[in-house]
Amino acid sequence: MRKSIAKAALITVWTAIAMPLQAQFTVTKVTGARKAEAAPVEVSRLDNKSEFDNFGPAEYAALYDYNHNTTTKAGDAVTETYITALRIGAEGAIFTDYLTYKSDSLAAAGATPEVFSSNLNDIKTVEHFFVPVITQNIPEGQMVVNDQAGITLATYEEPFAAIDWQLTGNTDTFAGYAVSEATGEYGGRKWSVWFTEEIPVAFGPWKLTGLPGLVLRAADSEGQHEFKLIQFVKSNVPMARVKDVNRVKTERDRFIEQRNKSAQNPLGSINPESITNMGVTKTKGGGARINVNGIDVKVPENKVLPLELK
Repeated sequence: MRKSIAKAALITVWTAIAMPLQAQFTVTKVTGARKAEAAPVEVSRLDNKSEFDNFGPAEYAALYDYNHNTTTKAGDAVTETYITALRIGAEGAIFTDYLTYKSDSLAAAGATPEVFSSNLNDIKTVEHFFVPVITQNIPEGQMVVNDQAGITLATYEEPFAAIDWQLTGNTDTFAGYAVSEATGEYGGRKWSVWFTEEIPVAFGPWKLTGLPGLVLRAADSEGQHEFKLIQFVKSNVPMARVKDVNRVKTERDRFIEQRNKSAQNPLGSINPESITNMGVTKTKGGGARINVNGIDVKVPENKVLPLELK
């Protein structure tokens, strides 16, 4: 790739991820007080075939802000910002929440149980966590999506690069890269994306794939959803996906309908007779996450505007 990785320094990065990734994941000595906060947990290794699907090492990582522009219950405009990560390998990619990427980085680096526990706590208490895990072109020609609707863990497949993109002819620069605009429709929404052929891969944030260069920025026509690159770096973190024996294989259309329905009232979509245990975790932003039968269910404070309408 012709661009220097140093160009990542030109990108405005959220404070929590401003330092270089490899430095950020350096394991430091844990104090006695920190150890007393919680019992250590066992650190899973990403090469454990019984726990993970490992698709090989990533070569690069692209971090994105995902902005969900919605309203509060009172009708006031509000933006929910998620930090997400796209790990790019030789033949495929995997898109997850940033904290999932960080967790895998810690595991790959041989983090101590105490440091790993701290990251797990961040995952449980962070205000906005991007749940879907999406493998792009793995297997070849397919996308596999692991997602959640209420307390139902599901997986489904759909074709990779299925969006019929139309080039507009518009060009610009973004984050130091020359970009071109393309438009397309997916999931009931019209998308405008900016991609760069200077990073010649057909991947992008979420499911926005199939162009002759990495998608750096994307927004839907209603202004409700937006992805923006905030950092692009070298990375050797494995492209791993947690196995879950309780995950149900389903069809995309059926799942989208179920997920969108449950998103408006997550607890109301759960059959009370199916509940064996329940707990509540307070998020760092003051919201609540309900754990039902070992599965975290976030109770939305704001109006949910689904990424996919159909």
